[in-house]
This record gives sequence, structure tokens and C-alpha cells, in this order.
Amino acid sequence: MDPIVVQEHRQYLIVNKPAGWLVHPTRPDGTFTLIDWLREQYREEFLSLVSRLDRETSGLLLVARGKENASVLGKMQQRREIHKTYLAIVHGRPPDSGVINQPLDRLGKHQPSRIYIRQAVVPGTYPALTEFKTQGTRTHPEHGEISLVEASPKTGRLHQIRAHFDHLGFPVLNDKIYGKIDDYFINYIDKDIPNTNKIGRHCLHSSKLSFTLCSGSEVKILGVRGQNIGGQSSKMLGSEVDSVSVEITLAKDLESIWSDAVPASSS
Repeated sequence: MDPIVVQEHRQYLIVNKPAGWLVHPTRPDGTFTLIDWLREQYREEFLSLVSRLDRETSGLLLVARGKENASVLGKMQQRREIHKTYLAIVHGRPPDSGVINQPLDRLGKHQPSRIYIRQAVVPGTYPALTEFKTQGTRTHPEHGEISLVEASPKTGRLHQIRAHFDHLGFPVLNDKIYGKIDDYFINYIDKDIPNTNKIGRHCLHSSKLSFTLCSGSEVKILGVRGQNIGGQSSKMLGSEVDSVSVEITLAKDLESIWSDAVPASSS
């Protein structure tokens, strides 16, 4: 499945990334990435990723068009003026809503860990704040009790949502790093170890992007069959404020997992 450009503007693109795609090269092995795909679609253009997603995470991300716009949008990202919302399917039944205000850091800096990128709550380290609302709880025939949560990270730490929900005791479904011992991930990525029971991708989806930008051009909404895309834009004359909000539904593979579950009792 290819990525989809869901909103096109003179200054930026908003792209729906399928799960399984790297956003940019991580090693010189020739892997075709999202930024490679975009550069094929927009030849002779300077493109810069403003937001990034893990390989297994699907959904919306922001791409700047041109160096000047990359600088503007990058600074907005640093000032936390680009707001993101995710949908996640997690194990268990979290509270109806809450704020996870727990600092995060790379676990291996503080205690032994075989997974270099694994993050964890470590007092006195980097502030991390995630707001969430639980949309529902169901019982899945394979995974047991699961919940659909809407999570809004107010900081931009690596693996923030995954690490925060693991800390609460509700790890993201199918996560290979969080909620499991290190050996699980190590064995999962080891190509020399046969694994006929590999689980699906982790159940995390970037569902909404919103921000306000001074703009003098028209936003073009690109409708795509099968996508529920909401957005607002207006034709601008001169330098005016453009409020951008794009939202998509849960990815089809995650919707299938959620649909296979039955509503859990309220007890």
C-alpha cells in the first residue's frame, strides 16, 4: 500500500503513511522510504519531514515544501504549536481519561537494557506529558480485554505514548518493545531465529494534525476513496491566518482488530 497525500498546500503536505514504511533511510541498504516516495511525486522540490512516525505506526505526518517553510514549520514544532492526536489499542482497561505526567529517558542510561532505543519513566529526566481519553473497552477472542484510547502528546519524546501506557500497565497491543522482556524484541528482529508466530504491527495510528499558519495561498484538499478526511481551509489574500485541521479514521487493519472484539461488561 502506497502513502496518500491527503492535503496539499504551497507550504506543506500532509501525508497518510501506511504501517511498515520507514519515513527516511536509517542505513545505507537501499530501502525505499516515505521521503523517497515523496521526492518521486514532487521532483525538483526541497522536501523536509516536520514530523516523524515509527515504522509500524500509521497515519498523518507533516512535510514542509521548501527550505524557508521547513524552517518555519520546524520552529513551530519545537514550540509545540503543531498538535497531534493518536488512536491506540491497548491491553486492559485504562481510566476514562487522564494525564500522564512522567519524565522519560533511554532506559539503558540508567540500568541494563539490551534494547538501545527502549524508553522508560525515570525520575528527574526529560519532562513528558500525555493526555488521553478512553473511547471504549472490548473483549477480543485472542487478546482478551482491550481498549481504544485517544492520546495527545504535549511533548515530543521518543516512543512517548508507547512508554507512557506501558508505565501505566496498559501497553499498546502488539508492541514488541514495551510490555515484554528484552529477549522478545531481540529474537523478533533476529533473522537467524525462525519465528512462525510473529505478531502484527503495534496498534498505534496518527489520526489528527492541527496547527495555525500565516499563509497567502489556497489549500487543496485531496479526497481519496475509502478515507474519511476532514479539514478546513480558506483562500487567502496577503498574509492571513490559515487554521489547518485534518483528521482520518482508524487504519483498516486496526479497525479490523477492534471490530473483532465485543463490548466488555462495565463491571
